Amino acid sequence: MAYMSRLSAALAVVVVASASSICAEEIAPLKIGLMLPYKGVYAVPSEGIDRGFQVAIAEYGGKVAGRRIEIIRADDELTPNVGVQQFNRLVQLEKVDLVAGVVSSSVGIAVSGLADKAQMPLVLANTFADEITAKFCSPYVARTSFSANGFLYNSGKYWASHGIRTAVIMGPDYSAGHSFLGAFKRGFEDGGGKVVQEIWTPFQKTKDWAAALTQASNSGAQIIYSFYAGAEAVQVVKQHADFGLRDKLPLVGDHWVYDKLNWGALGELMVGPKFVTTYLPTVKTEANEKLVARYRQMFKQDPEVNAELGYDNGKAIMLTLEKLGGRMPADKSQFMTTMRGLVFDAPRGKIRFNASNSALLEKVYVVQFAKDAAGEPVPQYVDEFAGADDLPGCTKSF
Repeated sequence: MAYMSRLSAALAVVVVASASSICAEEIAPLKIGLMLPYKGVYAVPSEGIDRGFQVAIAEYGGKVAGRRIEIIRADDELTPNVGVQQFNRLVQLEKVDLVAGVVSSSVGIAVSGLADKAQMPLVLANTFADEITAKFCSPYVARTSFSANGFLYNSGKYWASHGIRTAVIMGPDYSAGHSFLGAFKRGFEDGGGKVVQEIWTPFQKTKDWAAALTQASNSGAQIIYSFYAGAEAVQVVKQHADFGLRDKLPLVGDHWVYDKLNWGALGELMVGPKFVTTYLPTVKTEANEKLVARYRQMFKQDPEVNAELGYDNGKAIMLTLEKLGGRMPADKSQFMTTMRGLVFDAPRGKIRFNASNSALLEKVYVVQFAKDAAGEPVPQYVDEFAGADDLPGCTKSF
């Protein structure tokens, strides 16, 4: 009897230990590596992305299916080599369940290859280069933003159909610059316009745009169409104005050239020019009003396009984890398969994914900033058009 009592007690300890182990496994946090360039040229947009991501996680109370979400941040310094090092650190040392974020297309391309080899889900917040979901596509990589072609091809067509017949394109000489401005050029020329000159400036190295602006002003074109962001956008807009070109040769571009986050640096120079954007914070939809309210609560300001992109990134991840019951499948490609099946209303519009894991762009807005009664910049609606399809080129089997 004594032996049986001791055996029963031992079994009880084993059962309790096993239950505790299972419980510990169930409550272990889900780790998300958030990789962004927190310093340098794109530090300001990255802050917006991070904040939007936080809002998406907070919307779920920081948990999914009872599991706490732990965010581990990494600074890729906008450099592919550093991005590779940080990705490896997140995966091998931090043991994250997935990696999110990434701004630079060059970094995105570099870490996409690593994600494919490591079979680690990589959910990109930006990285708009068409190759990400074409030449470098992977069943382990998804993009919650949109492709360069999806954004700017129809923008080119739009300006060609609204009286602009000639343009100079001017942008940073790296993958995203070529992708965005290449998309604009294709759409502009398919719409009957003509790009008369292409000007490429060394990325992260150019401080003086005098030579580029002189070339553009001598081109005879009606507009300069640009893609710049962060500190480079501030410098370009200022120097374009200093050259007296605002009326003679308008600088047209997107929401990164005229980023609301740059209001403190640009002030009145933001008011007037028309530009294209994927997000209009004044749109009266449930999804947008929900984002605006929570963002104001958390950060005491309105969200802008970078915050919206970060929010979409976090929201798509949380929706996918929710569908999976808070667990990462043993075959992690199933995480992406689940994400690919999502269709949801985001602040920018309805989001759905194509067969190569890239979110599509439902609409693009044409806007211009005006000042409200308090002297703050407010984007005003001018027009809208549909986003375009991604470029083909994905050959991998999903």
